Amino acid sequence: MSSHSDSDQSPYDEAETLAQVQGVKARLIRGPSRVLDLGCGSGRIARHLSLAGHHVTGVDRASGHRSEFELSTDAMATFVVGDFSSTAGCRSLPAGPFDAILLLGNTLALIREPGIVRDLFLAVAERLDPEGILVYDDFPFTAWSELAAGNWGEGISEDGSMQMIWIPGEPEFVLRSGDEVDPEAEEPRPEERVLRIWSMAELNDAAELAGLTVGGHDPGASMVVHVHASP
Repeated sequence: MSSHSDSDQSPYDEAETLAQVQGVKARLIRGPSRVLDLGCGSGRIARHLSLAGHHVTGVDRASGHRSEFELSTDAMATFVVGDFSSTAGCRSLPAGPFDAILLLGNTLALIREPGIVRDLFLAVAERLDPEGILVYDDFPFTAWSELAAGNWGEGISEDGSMQMIWIPGEPEFVLRSGDEVDPEAEEPRPEERVLRIWSMAELNDAAELAGLTVGGHDPGASMVVHVHASP
């Protein structure tokens, strides 16, 4: 739900990517740091962090991203095939500890079950260094604010380039762009990727159960930070 032209397939443009990279770098208290990039894709974030000397492990369920990930990081980062959209997948994440665990690029929005988010945050907390950070997109702020402003009242953006279709009864939707926009097709297609807008109350609840607490919201970098709660 950003200002770039291809929100669904490429969640962040280069300027937004660099802002997130700088936001993460500014919070890494030592270097080189150990970073776990969940939903790493082809290395949008991992590339910059690994080239800066940090030890990055990327996890993605699409094994086809491996070659592009290794190319973009000059093979200095590690790619692991893993699907953390299930309880078992959360438990099988790399052990760590990590100084930063990232859920960027709308990765968190791809998880649709509250129970899995709780399991994921528990797994993250177990793998996070005592002074480490969990970082995810500020989707709960940007997405809800756009909706509250009425920007998607008719389901299609003002310029006609994007279309949002809600899943009945859920804060979930599919997002179409370009030639996929079809004002006559108001039901999601089976093959379309579904995104969920999480509220901060839901995410804070999952974090609290895992022993984490909000460590900051950085609108400039489009991200929220969680840290271990004080004893």
